[in-house]
Amino acid sequence: MVGLLLTVAFLTLARLRGTSRLGALSPVLTVIPLPTATPPVIFTPTAPLLPTLIHTPPPGAPKQFATGELVEVFGTEGEGLRIRENPSLAADVLMLGLESEVFEVVEGPRESDGYTWWRLANPFDPSKQGWAADPFLRSLESAP
Repeated sequence: MVGLLLTVAFLTLARLRGTSRLGALSPVLTVIPLPTATPPVIFTPTAPLLPTLIHTPPPGAPKQFATGELVEVFGTEGEGLRIRENPSLAADVLMLGLESEVFEVVEGPRESDGYTWWRLANPFDPSKQGWAADPFLRSLESAP
């Protein structure tokens, strides 16, 4: 800043004397304005940004499975079945059962939130277990 002021002062004095070391060049001062704040963009969505992950269960009456029966996940349109901590839609989701994944029925049925719930365990990994609603399950014996 001080250097700029000294340069401007030197050039001004040289011009007043009529002698300039820069010859025909005269000082040019360019003023660059400070950037202004960009107004915020207000976004009002007219439609949901994410698709809802609520599936319409396949039609049919609640199923009856037996303890030890093998069942598979189906009818989720490839999105999978939420396996929950408790038999309730409000319960925490522990994992996602993939379409056609096989589970063993461990406990149930329990009625809650308009669904019949079954406690399932993966027969190959018993740590993968939880409660699932029966409209998205079918017995391996009845699978086409």
